[in-house]
Amino acid sequence: MIWPEPALLVVALMMAGTGGVFFWPDRDKPATRALSLCMIAIALRVMLSGYDGVNELDNGAWLFESLSLLLEGLAILAGIEWGRRVAMTGTYPPSRASLRLFRGGQVLCLMFTFMRLAYDLWAPELAREQDAGLSRVTPLQWVLFAPILVLGISLTGVAIGRLRAVRIDEAEAVRLQALSLAGPFLLAALFLNAQLVPLTLTLGLLIFLWGSVRYLILQGRRGQFMRQFLSPEVARLVQAEGIERTLQRERRVLSVLVCDLRGFTSYARTRSSNEVTAVLEQYYDVVGKAASRHAGTVKDHAGDGVLILVGAPLPVADHARRAVALALDLKQAGQRLLLGVAPELGLGIGIATGHATVGAIHGAGRLEYVAVGNPVNLAARLCDRAADGEILSDRRTAEALRSEDGVQVEERAPEPLKGFPEPIPVCALSGTGGRSWDFGETDTRRSGRPRSAKRTRLNAPPVFPADPHG
Repeated sequence: MIWPEPALLVVALMMAGTGGVFFWPDRDKPATRALSLCMIAIALRVMLSGYDGVNELDNGAWLFESLSLLLEGLAILAGIEWGRRVAMTGTYPPSRASLRLFRGGQVLCLMFTFMRLAYDLWAPELAREQDAGLSRVTPLQWVLFAPILVLGISLTGVAIGRLRAVRIDEAEAVRLQALSLAGPFLLAALFLNAQLVPLTLTLGLLIFLWGSVRYLILQGRRGQFMRQFLSPEVARLVQAEGIERTLQRERRVLSVLVCDLRGFTSYARTRSSNEVTAVLEQYYDVVGKAASRHAGTVKDHAGDGVLILVGAPLPVADHARRAVALALDLKQAGQRLLLGVAPELGLGIGIATGHATVGAIHGAGRLEYVAVGNPVNLAARLCDRAADGEILSDRRTAEALRSEDGVQVEERAPEPLKGFPEPIPVCALSGTGGRSWDFGETDTRRSGRPRSAKRTRLNAPPVFPADPHG
């Protein structure tokens, strides 16, 4: 068996590996698929060019040479297709003229490939004749085929130049620039003698990898920027469990806390937008820090209202007690803040515990992490009923408290709440802050109340909204 030269084999493997590395993690993007196909086709073509004794294969020589020519054409076509796909990522669509230039370049490259195949079939001895100089291609072959290839590449170059007038994706533009600089070296590897191919191909690959590193740096910066729009817990879940795990929806028992400001509407009406925004920013900061101290996840900001999940996206043991500790901590920190920046504002808090469906949903071309279920609605209604400085909870949350928690529970008569068919028992909670409560080691493998947790018995058995799924 005849093996290719070691230098060609190593460089070809590097080229193919680079194409595979780009393809595997981003294979859903057409631009990435085209780029990977281009690099793998070049690698296979270079590998075939390193075989000696092809002319001695008798009947297999034509098939061997035809395969090499097809790979050569495929590499050029895929490279042009990648440029066209990058153009499609622009903020504004490219002009029809630019797209026609790309297509024209591809058509000419197809003509170049089929003409060389026909020439190899019609005059195999002349087709396989190689020049003794730097190029494998003889002067006759250059005269016959070079004009078509040069015209096709020129049309593509003009199309790429026109992309400067289109706002394409910055990261893809970096890779496109790198491929434009590396392109001459990569194309030369298809036509130069085998002794020069490792050098030219390595130079082209290094130039392209330089652009790829810049591309990855830009994508990493974008990821860091976008993480600011996610709660830290959702970001950690994506990092620890992966995107597929984050997208899964599941039913889970958790606790929900909703808080909002009292008197905010009239306050905002009489203040400048800058002043209102400054107060909200400080308020959000206080709420976010309190949530982090008690394993809570800030799910939504809606004006002066904030929704916090305790037990999602990461399961948390003792989620109901943690939600109460969070509420007491938030009440103290929030009142201190408001007393200093806006004494006319107040803070009300509602807590509810129960089954909810959590996970990501698709909508309007984006993903949203949601929690849907009775506790979300009930916590919002209890927050609406809570007066300034008041914490209202459902009975299930209050039942999870322990005697040593030092929380006073005032059980009130059931109240009719919007969206619930029957009056709901309401508990008013008060006491010291929960920062020093002992929750033991956080168990993220289960979301329910620990088996060892003791309940504070109230005057009646717990009643909470019916859940058709248990």
